[in-house]
Amino acid sequence: MPQPDKSNAPGVHHYIPIFYTKRWACGHPRMLTRFTRWPSGNFAVDRKAPKGVGWERDGYSFDGFTGDQAAAIELELMKPKDHRASQMLRRLEQRGSSGPWSSEERYDWTWFIVSLLVRGPEDVRSAKANISREWAIPNQRMEARYQDVIREFPGFAAPPSLRDYIASMDENYGYRLGMKIMADMTDHHAISSLIANMHWGVRAVDEGRQLLTSDRPVRLEFPLRSEKSFLTLPIGPRLLFLAAKSLRGLNRLLNSDLRVLVERNNRKVVRQARQFAFAADDSERNWVSKHLAKEPQPGFFDFIRGTGATLGEA
Repeated sequence: MPQPDKSNAPGVHHYIPIFYTKRWACGHPRMLTRFTRWPSGNFAVDRKAPKGVGWERDGYSFDGFTGDQAAAIELELMKPKDHRASQMLRRLEQRGSSGPWSSEERYDWTWFIVSLLVRGPEDVRSAKANISREWAIPNQRMEARYQDVIREFPGFAAPPSLRDYIASMDENYGYRLGMKIMADMTDHHAISSLIANMHWGVRAVDEGRQLLTSDRPVRLEFPLRSEKSFLTLPIGPRLLFLAAKSLRGLNRLLNSDLRVLVERNNRKVVRQARQFAFAADDSERNWVSKHLAKEPQPGFFDFIRGTGATLGEA
């Protein structure tokens, strides 16, 4: 009896969107190669449909926030923006970064890049834990802000302190707040602005090794505020998106040795993966087995400390 396709089940959330991974799919039926580092340390290789990778069941669910509420984040936040990002990816494939980009178009693509840093299972769990912990034990800054709000609205009947206000809420309020802030992180203004204002380009890989991708596909070198900063994102086995703080930095990437660029990008993207890497075929099996998930990229709350931005910037 055939097994049910769990990746189509209600409550399944794709933290690596299908429109992205399908760029590595080939053959009939169209499938990609998935490399996996299981928690036991074992390494595995299999062929999967794009919809069958990069997903987690009930990824946005937790106590007090389940079912339709959790699904709303995927359906009402992620899915519409993924659709717009897919249109920008198609543009990059067809025309590169040339031609005028409206601020909305640059934002649509930047949102996708930032979302890849925040929507993974580890990031969602980190958001829940971090915000819930802060909410449970408010610091002086949070208390001061609460007092400012009380003064701004003298007619507002509020408990005298933030601790008292928290005590009046149900036990799952902090978790719901954590999920809301996790969703807001994909619109993180400080990081999005830094990336949107970079110089963009696309480098074709016409020959030699193909580009690999992973569950942590964004390569960032140097803090975003640094003049040396640049990031890359594989957008197919033969196309690499580039963004650099300076035009000189972008030109260096566009004109660098292609073999070296692909080697360094594959190494970083595979080593910083949490568990999975993806390719068009299994020709890199031995190489991936040596590098997969050897230096996992930090979760978003840790990553953000290295960008020059802060969670409170807007």
